[in-house]
Amino acid sequence: MVACVVMYGLRDYLYPKINLFVLPGGTAPVRMTEEAVGYDTYLRAIVDPVLMEDGSGLLRKALFDFRGSTDPKVEKYSCIRTPKPGDPAMLAYRLDPGQKALCGVGFVIGMPFPLAALVLCRSGMATRHEIVVSNGPGTIDPDYRGEAGVHLWNTGNEPFYLFHGMRISQFLFVRPVIPRFGKVLSHADIKASKRDVGGFGHTGLFGSVCKG
Repeated sequence: MVACVVMYGLRDYLYPKINLFVLPGGTAPVRMTEEAVGYDTYLRAIVDPVLMEDGSGLLRKALFDFRGSTDPKVEKYSCIRTPKPGDPAMLAYRLDPGQKALCGVGFVIGMPFPLAALVLCRSGMATRHEIVVSNGPGTIDPDYRGEAGVHLWNTGNEPFYLFHGMRISQFLFVRPVIPRFGKVLSHADIKASKRDVGGFGHTGLFGSVCKG
């Protein structure tokens, strides 16, 4: 870490520059408070996990874009709803119990190596509505140049309605350690530890209690 700080400077190390390109219909990620470390991301469209928009190479193919363009495969999930009392009714996507949907967040980022972004659940959506990121935390590598996708999963018992511009996840930017592997000839060459091969909850649900 000291070498990195010396090489890049303290400011660049703590506040690295990340290039951001906002796609049509997208919104830039935002920290909601000055001391927040997570960046909220906003829903652009329900997208296809494989297909891309014709000629773009950046935008994932929109299955439901909240502007009236709907692929026949997801047409049954289209509905008109009110986001909250007092708001005008608008086009929404119904995420039924047990259903998953890939959501495009509408931007592309270019991070210097070895930065990465973790895609995390929003705590309010998870605890109040049981909407989680199915592969969370997902990892966005610094060499990825496409639109990030958030795979939402309704784990609850009630439908949940998605709207354009809804905050659906948090991005946490991290600086992973890139290790150098040294191969050894046998398991005995790995330094022994008190834990040894114990894993998968071998200490039980409570384990040792540290009393102060």
